[in-house]
Amino acid sequence: MELQPATWVAVFGGTALVALLALVAVISRKGRTEDQARAYLAGFTYVLSDDPDAAIAELSKAAQMSTQTVETYFALGALFRRKGELERAIRLHSNMLLRPGLSPEVRRRAQLALALDYRRSRVMDKAAEALEKLLADDPDNREGLLRYRQVLEEDRDWDRAIEIQARLMRLEGKGRNILAHLLAEASRAKSSSDPLEAHELALNAVNQKPDSADAQLALGQALLALGRQAEAIDPLAEAMIQEPELAPRVVELFGSAGRPVQEVEKFLLEQMLRQPAAEAPFGLGLALYLAGHGFAERAIAQLRKLVERMPRFWEARKELGSLLLAQNRAEELRAEYRDVLATLGQPVMGFACRACRQRLPEHMFRCPSCEAWDSVTREE
Repeated sequence: MELQPATWVAVFGGTALVALLALVAVISRKGRTEDQARAYLAGFTYVLSDDPDAAIAELSKAAQMSTQTVETYFALGALFRRKGELERAIRLHSNMLLRPGLSPEVRRRAQLALALDYRRSRVMDKAAEALEKLLADDPDNREGLLRYRQVLEEDRDWDRAIEIQARLMRLEGKGRNILAHLLAEASRAKSSSDPLEAHELALNAVNQKPDSADAQLALGQALLALGRQAEAIDPLAEAMIQEPELAPRVVELFGSAGRPVQEVEKFLLEQMLRQPAAEAPFGLGLALYLAGHGFAERAIAQLRKLVERMPRFWEARKELGSLLLAQNRAEELRAEYRDVLATLGQPVMGFACRACRQRLPEHMFRCPSCEAWDSVTREE
């Protein structure tokens, strides 16, 4: 049975697919020697067996046999990058760009590959320069725009990242959630130097995506920076409603907006009832808030309740241990650690990225590994 292209993509990912396509191109093109096809086949076999050193050697042979076969060089570059031999990848793609007679499509691919090499090397200015050259030649190159935005995000150049995201949105007709995140980050970056502009940016973020927890949080923070505590209540509350994992971090802001302890406690308890699946973050937020306002006994009782209901909730266990230690309650602390020892080795409640499966110590709006937005969730 002949496999269709979509099936190949599902079976072979990334570099392996590049090598496969190069092999098919060589075998199907007239004038290619049997030795060259054999070198491609060997290289591809080594890719699949996860032996990049041998694959590089075989693909290098194929490249020497035909200096015109650009797919070989792209396959080699991808392998160099995968192995971490970034200087070799940079040299290969730089040399490709120096070759005369490159077609515009090949030049753009080489420029993008060079940018990826520099970025992996953490030479961000060179990565940005390579992407700027690519976009100067091809302003609507979607992958180039995406990679450039990610470089700008890492540099915390939020203004330019916002411009690039707006261009992506015009091309794709989607991405308001990401634009809201970028506007929220820009707002926070300017909250101390220019609180009025920070407020405008936060308002724009909310307008782009009213149900964005990040946008609502940025608006609440901007209003607090302007001394408008009463107005900050609603966006801060909405931020926690939209993303309960914010509760442990946001309750202090919620309280600093001038709300009595009883009102904050009532809000959190109501949310625990309305969103039973979010009992963990709202309950932890309540315990932290009570402890921070001098109600240690009530905080300990709240944490014990969470631990009893969710034995693998390690954040609650840690805070409970810290409170018992601060209260000098040695016997209770020993009992708590006995419970910890009894549950060692069991799955714990933590965070992971849905896109790349990277485990993370806390909730984040943007995965630091694969850089996807809104992909981090709590799981066991």
